[in-house]
Amino acid sequence: MLLPAVFAGAGGCTSTITPPAAVQDPVTVFLLREAMHSGVVLPSPTNGAYVEFGFGDWSWFALANDQWYNVFATVLWPTQGTLGRRPFPARTPDELRQYVTWAELQPLAIERAKATALWTRLHEQHAARQSEAVTRANLGWTFVPYDRSYWFPQTCADVAAEWFRELDCSVGWTPIRSSLNVAGQ
Repeated sequence: MLLPAVFAGAGGCTSTITPPAAVQDPVTVFLLREAMHSGVVLPSPTNGAYVEFGFGDWSWFALANDQWYNVFATVLWPTQGTLGRRPFPARTPDELRQYVTWAELQPLAIERAKATALWTRLHEQHAARQSEAVTRANLGWTFVPYDRSYWFPQTCADVAAEWFRELDCSVGWTPIRSSLNVAGQ
């Protein structure tokens, strides 16, 4: 979600995601990158519509306490994390690209079973905290508290990297990850 760019100048860098080489039953998933956020976009196994999952700081991302002076508390020590869910009215990669015009989408061919397992786990974790959900309609996100802390060594790019590893991708290491990029894109 937020401010990996602050640390880019302080030694942070981009990790490269390499998708699995051999995929038997492929489905297209996406890395979504915007100015200060990286997330994973997965097709729903129930209706095929794409859903983005993202991680960030609860106060900054979910509660919109994004004034400049909150940056320091958000990144310098662990804060309450949030799991965000943003559905898109798209069922094919082309429809998704037409809808998501404000961000960069990088496709990866992944095993369908792996994508389904990750979508199911994240969906269930999000649903389990639905009574605490906060919706930011202007961004299209619904957020719930997450059992992970947010701060500079554990940002949206770090958690998205973990999710891509669950999809059998390899992700390059960096001491402070500011962003992600798919190999060859």
